[in-house]
Amino acid sequence: MKFKSKYLLIFLLIIILASIRFFEEKLFYDPLLNFFKQDFINALFPEFNLHHHLWSVSLRFWFNSLVSLAILYLIFQKKPLIKIAFLMYAIIFLICLSLYYYFIITEFQWGFTAGFYIRRILIQPVLLLLLIPAFWYTEKELRQ
Repeated sequence: MKFKSKYLLIFLLIIILASIRFFEEKLFYDPLLNFFKQDFINALFPEFNLHHHLWSVSLRFWFNSLVSLAILYLIFQKKPLIKIAFLMYAIIFLICLSLYYYFIITEFQWGFTAGFYIRRILIQPVLLLLLIPAFWYTEKELRQ
């Protein structure tokens, strides 16, 4: 793949990630968006359809993940790294969704901070920001 087209594709994929974030209220059912935008520590926990919300969070996670995996592939162009990244995404998804479910059904009794950040991992492409330097460093070390 040519240098310019590779970086153009990466740029377009980043635009897709930004679009997912920009249109989040239209694309996904997330009643906690407004809850966390206000003084949520003193606010009443909103009532909502739990299963619909978890489905929406899961869908958003996997949209972000697929775009992130495509970015990782374009940067490193190594299928074994993408397989490892996919496995990491799947494991983190299962752990974070389970924890997030627990925080929701207990209405964040154990604290809002942990639940808030677990939710962030699920709805934002945070793992991409961690995997790019991790894979870059790993490749650098393997070359030496």
